[in-house]
Amino acid sequence: MHHDRILEEVTRTSIKILLKEPFYAHIFSCLSKEVTSPEGEVKTMAVGLVGLNHVVYVNERFWDETLTHPDHRYGVVKHEILHIVFKHTLVREPSKDRHLMNIAMDLVVNQHILREQLPAGALLLETFPELQLQRDQTWQYYYEKLKMLQLEMEGRFKGTAAAANFAAIQKDSHGLDRHALWEIVETLSETNLSICDSIIDNLLILAHQKTPLNAWGNMPGKIKELLDKLLIRPEPLVDWRRVVKLFSESSSKTKVKNTMKRPSKRFGTVPGIKIKKLKKLLIAVDTSGSVEKQDFEVFFGEIYHLWRQGAEVKVVECDTILQREYDYRGKTPDFVLGRGGTDFNEPIRFANKVFQPDGLIYFTDGFAPRPETTPRCPLLWVITKNGLPPDSDEFKMLPGRKAKLVS
Repeated sequence: MHHDRILEEVTRTSIKILLKEPFYAHIFSCLSKEVTSPEGEVKTMAVGLVGLNHVVYVNERFWDETLTHPDHRYGVVKHEILHIVFKHTLVREPSKDRHLMNIAMDLVVNQHILREQLPAGALLLETFPELQLQRDQTWQYYYEKLKMLQLEMEGRFKGTAAAANFAAIQKDSHGLDRHALWEIVETLSETNLSICDSIIDNLLILAHQKTPLNAWGNMPGKIKELLDKLLIRPEPLVDWRRVVKLFSESSSKTKVKNTMKRPSKRFGTVPGIKIKKLKKLLIAVDTSGSVEKQDFEVFFGEIYHLWRQGAEVKVVECDTILQREYDYRGKTPDFVLGRGGTDFNEPIRFANKVFQPDGLIYFTDGFAPRPETTPRCPLLWVITKNGLPPDSDEFKMLPGRKAKLVS
């Protein structure tokens, strides 16, 4: 029974990981494992979604003939676990080049695996020397760098090692074929995708709870940073319940809600009905170069608490232009776009002409000329700790209400 033997050997590998890096082993222990035939869809070792849960697939030929070295077995198992930790399996970006995404995601996870544990052909930052790739970045960062390389293959990168190595990478080479299972995420509903995301969060929290303190202290900083964001939510610095109530006074959207507290005075029915105003808020996040990196963590911490008050929240990232817009659903983005100058007018114009919210909240350091555009909805400026001082003329001249973050 080849399958039983391989599963036993996979278990032995996970025990080695448990002794050295228990956090990853605890995640792996919660995943179903399945050995596939040599001719099966999975030709190597891969993780994929079945329903709303992840399954580890092991091709018996790949395990017996390619992963012959114990170190490589250790490295490939850890490689697949890391893809789950970074939630690469749940990325849904239909407008992006899937091949480049796959390379970028491998560049992320392989940084956290010892070189001797990676089989030949593993993709590393050094695979593209001329790109001078920085460590500990998101897959989006590596994607943009690879996109630049792809566009300049016959230009400034012609004849370089980066160009030659990139050209040699095929969609089914260097282990990239194992990512094919992830494309099922395109068929998931938003609800099921959110459930999958929560399942991984719970898996990470459980693994963290089971990991001894001394082992946790040796974890890579990037992994600890990721878990810190998940496990720790700082208390809000602004009373957002009051802010949402203030902005909802002008709300034109309402919904009818049943209530058992009192019968309907108009219709004499039980249960009664209650008219509840909906809050539709636009959040502008200043992503200009003057805003410090740690300020973004504070911004999105506050946005999270604001969203928890039941508001419909749309975020626009902006410097001199609107960089991107998206509906906020409780998650901090992995990165922000911008880092140029600052123009306060664009988000206000967007609010006036496109989104028409009940209120606009602008997170910024405040360092820019006073906006010329007049807002047509209530406006609140949330200024960073090191931003405009409250006693300055520039602070006083900002239209609307102002709040200063003091920590």
